[in-house]
Amino acid sequence: MPSPMSADLIRTIAELSQAAPAAAGPEDAALRRATRALIRSMREEGRLAESPMQLALTRTVELHHAAAERRLRGKRVLVTGGSGCVGTRLRQLLAGFGPATLVNLDIVPHEEGEGRWVQADIRDPAVLDAAFRAARPEVVFHLASIREPGKAELVVQEAVDTNVFGTANIIAACRAHGVGHAVYSSTGKCYAYLTDHVYTASKKLAEMQWMAAAREGGDTTFAMTRFTHVLENGIVSRDIADGIRRGMVGLHGPDRHFNIQNLRQATHLLVNALALAGTQAPGSFWSAVDLGWPVNTLELALFEIARSGRDVGVRFLGIPKGYDESFFRGQFDWSGDCDYHPLVNALEAPGMISDSTGTMIGARVAPCPEAVLRLALDRLHARLHGEGAASGVKQTLLHSVSNVTAAVFREITPCRLLDILWWGAAPGWVEAGATRFRPVMTMLADILLPALAEPGLHWDEAARAKLQDIATTFAGIPGLGGRAERLQAVTQPLCAA
Repeated sequence: MPSPMSADLIRTIAELSQAAPAAAGPEDAALRRATRALIRSMREEGRLAESPMQLALTRTVELHHAAAERRLRGKRVLVTGGSGCVGTRLRQLLAGFGPATLVNLDIVPHEEGEGRWVQADIRDPAVLDAAFRAARPEVVFHLASIREPGKAELVVQEAVDTNVFGTANIIAACRAHGVGHAVYSSTGKCYAYLTDHVYTASKKLAEMQWMAAAREGGDTTFAMTRFTHVLENGIVSRDIADGIRRGMVGLHGPDRHFNIQNLRQATHLLVNALALAGTQAPGSFWSAVDLGWPVNTLELALFEIARSGRDVGVRFLGIPKGYDESFFRGQFDWSGDCDYHPLVNALEAPGMISDSTGTMIGARVAPCPEAVLRLALDRLHARLHGEGAASGVKQTLLHSVSNVTAAVFREITPCRLLDILWWGAAPGWVEAGATRFRPVMTMLADILLPALAEPGLHWDEAARAKLQDIATTFAGIPGLGGRAERLQAVTQPLCAA
């Protein structure tokens, strides 16, 4: 917690930020003065002595070297998106295992690192097919994507075409060309049930396709990892560095935090997912166990400003499109029966596993019925390539995710759905901004209510209390009053029973 002095200075910066436009103006001098004072105040509190990300550099995921070598040495390996930060480091790591060939398939050339560059856009099935036919890969690592949430909101069609249907093209190419193992780098943002962001929604549909392919089986074994922000490739760090060069750092707000992992963890996860592919349940993913405490973006910015020695201010810009302000509490398992992990949701948590080194945690993605997923993808594809697509792609994307999530929920036991809804809607826990989560609460309630009347289900006093808690919360949220009454009504026969 900041001292009263620091808290007052943060409030001052927030007030100045509201008065100041994003462009340079007369308020900049006041913001710089307040920022200098805040740095002094935090130093007096014993903070800012080292980078908030320093400890993250020391974390690791232990490499399953022998198992990885058996699947890489002498093999033809292809990496999509291998020109980026993670892809470049991955190519370096892969080269040490002695592959027969190493191909980087990307739309831009790599400036450094091992392997041969092949120019190809994963959105083009014909070009992709030709590249796979020439490279004849036995192992594929799929990293190519539109990865920045803010950018995805600006290039909706490109993001959907790349992340959703580009991934579908990779799956098809792997199957068509006899790839033995394929590893996908997903995002921790996929833990969300619903979203109103293009990046998260597009990656969620990509992940569902990859996991469906893994469960389907065949000649290709599909494996997956979930990443959080990669320290050396982080958008937050980049934006802070750019702001320092300009003389003003823009942040979303004073209380924004994010999890981070380093490049070593990221690349070791990818190689380990290959090494362990087939040893866990199909449709599972791996993540790093040690992600440390979330980093506060304000503290990180102040440290970097102080280290730069420049007179730089901080401005709070608010939450832009593509980013979440808060999370639905029902995303996580609060029962105490499962270990908490920020990239694993409450549907996945009960089946969590660890690798033999204890540095990776795995979980199984809750499956969606194949027919529902296929219909959602077909409708999205039709919208993407139809007339007037630019105005309707995002809406169709979000609707597709909603349909897929509803189908997943319908496969979950009513008792589990009740817990998830209660964790997210109990009066003692629900946040002031609960209206934001009305869509997911509505979906859960609409699936749960019919199940309450099913014969043979046992609902005890604890369940009735949870339903009453949920009804109390619903009564205070516009649009949920009718469902509150229905929940109250069904508790009466449950109580009598």
